Amino acid sequence: MDMQQRHSRGNVFWPGNNRIAVFLSFDFQGGEDVRPDKNGRINHEEYTQAEYGPNTGIWRILRILSANDVKATFLTCGGIAERYPEAVAAIIAQGHEVAGHGYHHEVARDLSKEEERDVMKRTSDMLLNRAQKPPVGWRSCTQSPNSLELLMEHGFLWNSNSFSFDLPFVWQNGDKQLVELPRQPFGDGRTYGHRDSGNPNDTLAVWKAMFDQFYEESKIAPTFCPFQFHPYISSRPGRAKTLSDLIEYMKSHEGVWFATGSEIAKWWLENGFSAEAAAQVSKVA
Repeated sequence: MDMQQRHSRGNVFWPGNNRIAVFLSFDFQGGEDVRPDKNGRINHEEYTQAEYGPNTGIWRILRILSANDVKATFLTCGGIAERYPEAVAAIIAQGHEVAGHGYHHEVARDLSKEEERDVMKRTSDMLLNRAQKPPVGWRSCTQSPNSLELLMEHGFLWNSNSFSFDLPFVWQNGDKQLVELPRQPFGDGRTYGHRDSGNPNDTLAVWKAMFDQFYEESKIAPTFCPFQFHPYISSRPGRAKTLSDLIEYMKSHEGVWFATGSEIAKWWLENGFSAEAAAQVSKVA
């Protein structure tokens, strides 16, 4: 496929003249990534650690977000929405966004085009059933060469898989557009090293440093600060306080806009920040 990347040309501004847009995103999955071994057996300890997220941790996360009066985006597996409808209902009730994260946390690059299309459809259908609105954002476990085209085909507004840029940009294919909300490689899956290791104080230092860098640079031009968390990782006792401390720290600064993925993507398109073609991409991985 032929894809164009459309980037801003220094004309970015956020609502209310805020200096920085903070995107809190939670990859809401459970034990889907714990695969059976060659004998068909599941590692019970690994699986139940991951299942802490939808069973227990999600409620602590929602309390933290509510106490700080900020909105977040939950990139939710279809299988999680199917098994834990009360959690999805609670996310929606608090005004957060539900987006897609595969059905069973499939590795997108290992799927055929038709298999990936089916995953997107089944995930969208289940999230519509549970959240009463279709998801318009997506983050897959990896990304395939077909992902962007399929997301456009399904009518998604935004994707969040690239690590290549600091600011959002737009994928353009003919008359179809898809906003990319880039990630930074400092998510809790990396800062903690694993679901049962890592130091909360070190993690908080990494997260604060990222925010501080973007906040300092926002004196020059508005910036975008994305965070990627997992309920089963960042909801554990001690780690949850780290999340709360981070949010409180960012809220203590002036000019911070906490926004959902869709709020940022819509704002980006409505204001035409990516009106010019910046690069031609023949194959997108």
